[in-house]
Amino acid sequence: MSATEQGSGVVAPFRLGRVGSGDALGGPETGETTLGRGTDGGLPISARHRRHARRRLPRWPLVLAGYLVLAAVLLRSLWADPGARGYGVSDATLFTWFIGWVPHAVLHGSNPFVTHLLNAPDGVNIMWSTPVVLLALLITPVTMVAGPVVALNTLLTLAPAVSAIAAYGAARRWASAWPAAVAGLLYGFSPYMIGATRGHLHLTFAPFPPLLLMLLHDLFTGRRSPRRTGLWLGLLVAAQALVSEELLATGALIGGLGVLIAAARNRAAVRAQVGPLARSLGWCALVAAALLAWPLWIQFRGPYRVSGSIQPHDVAVSDLLTFAVPTWAQWLAPHQALARSHRFTGNPVEVSAYFGVPLLLLLAALSVRLRRDPVVRVLTPLFAIVALLSLGGHLHIDGRITRIVLPWLLAERLPVIGNALPSRLALYLTLFAGLALAIWLEQVRQRPVPRRAGAAVLAAAALVPLFPAPMHAHEMRAPTFFTTAAVRVIPNGARVLVAPYPRPDIPDAMLWQAQAGYRFAVAGCYCTVPGPDGRSQFHGNASPLTTALLTVEAGTMTPRAALALPGLREAYRALHPDAVIVGPADHHAELIELVTGLTGRSPVDEPGGVALWPESFRV
Repeated sequence: MSATEQGSGVVAPFRLGRVGSGDALGGPETGETTLGRGTDGGLPISARHRRHARRRLPRWPLVLAGYLVLAAVLLRSLWADPGARGYGVSDATLFTWFIGWVPHAVLHGSNPFVTHLLNAPDGVNIMWSTPVVLLALLITPVTMVAGPVVALNTLLTLAPAVSAIAAYGAARRWASAWPAAVAGLLYGFSPYMIGATRGHLHLTFAPFPPLLLMLLHDLFTGRRSPRRTGLWLGLLVAAQALVSEELLATGALIGGLGVLIAAARNRAAVRAQVGPLARSLGWCALVAAALLAWPLWIQFRGPYRVSGSIQPHDVAVSDLLTFAVPTWAQWLAPHQALARSHRFTGNPVEVSAYFGVPLLLLLAALSVRLRRDPVVRVLTPLFAIVALLSLGGHLHIDGRITRIVLPWLLAERLPVIGNALPSRLALYLTLFAGLALAIWLEQVRQRPVPRRAGAAVLAAAALVPLFPAPMHAHEMRAPTFFTTAAVRVIPNGARVLVAPYPRPDIPDAMLWQAQAGYRFAVAGCYCTVPGPDGRSQFHGNASPLTTALLTVEAGTMTPRAALALPGLREAYRALHPDAVIVGPADHHAELIELVTGLTGRSPVDEPGGVALWPESFRV
């Protein structure tokens, strides 16, 4: 046992691979010689010291810089106009709103977890809508200076690099810098991660799984005291809960499975760690409970909470062919493959478990070749179990839902984890695959140059099919009325009816509201709110007023017919808006005709194609 395997005076009871401290993020310092007396290979002592000093320099800043450059290149279409472009359309608007709202609420003394500014006159419990509270707080300086859209794009660019460097740090426990960098590359820039970048900030900002792995490794190798590990684990749990509760829940599930597999492989050693594990988990629970008491109380006991399942089951799952068939997100995607992947169920962004045949074959070979490696002996069954869970409750084959029942059907009945989407477990598969590659490349690194070169070519060939297709940003520009002093005609705190009416497919009003500094509340929303039965829905409750606005905007009803809808005027009076706005929208003229007939007065033309009816409720 090396000295680096003894942390806080505790001797590690067993090892999961090689542990070292040659990098600031941890890892073995390979190839280093012991200092002798006089000279080393004919070099003067000063030259020898300089050489070893260079070897001791941490490599992670260089690796992180490489990840950041790659992320910036892949997301370059955002940065052509970072204040007015985004990925993900509706979801980009939702996260822009949250990123601006959290610091706004804190600075104005409001509750950041509940707001009346959406879904007026009721409100929203935003803890049910992935508000990325921690990220919003961390990016506040950018938000204050450049606005929430730039802040969102900054986070989206940082997310793959931050996730990748976390995976690099985890891989450094068992590999040197460059093999670990490959693990980080696969994890941070996988099809899952690039797919999540198209709208799902809470899923693509994912350093949590590698950091959880590092802390579990610390716990079972005794690198730190149980109390210190438990404190760090509690902080990590609290931080992740304020970014994505789904990743926290699935991380806990898969971390638990990993511990069980490791225990089965080395029962005596794990039995010796039961006491330290219990103490660590106790400290973890204490810290996490103290930090999360308020937001979790608001979420589960506060107003506007929802009940039941948030997402439909048996939709966002990994089709059996997903692992081998590329999608629109890959650069190398033949038309035949695209036609097949289009048949997979769920949002295309969620079809993210693609590995490609070359990488799958390489991983299968490594599971055999490295079967005696203690880490791979845990990773191989864990990969298989998580892949099985990602298939959902029923097996999907080529877009067809079969009657074959799978283990995830049991998970759907569990609290919290039942709301997770199985397809998103692909994140953990890429982490396990990256670690296996790093361990293999580390072993090959000790072999002759031809073997090393062959392994590098083989690894590159397996990873090339994962290269992402170009990403195209969409416009996220608010009309000038909302970004200039013109918006001050609307009093602070006013309740405003905006068309296009905000809903999941067109939440433009939420972007305009955020760009206006949350000056007014809007009817409608794109967020998770309770429906009439208390179960979740992603939009405000329907009424004759919303029916009129949506059908006229869609062109399926004339303004005259909409004005004749039963209950329309009663619904309008019940909303009691302080103002009505019609912004840029389909059938803009027809919407103006509808609102003019509803309010009994003509609008005021404002900058950016906005029609405004101030103080409309008095009519």
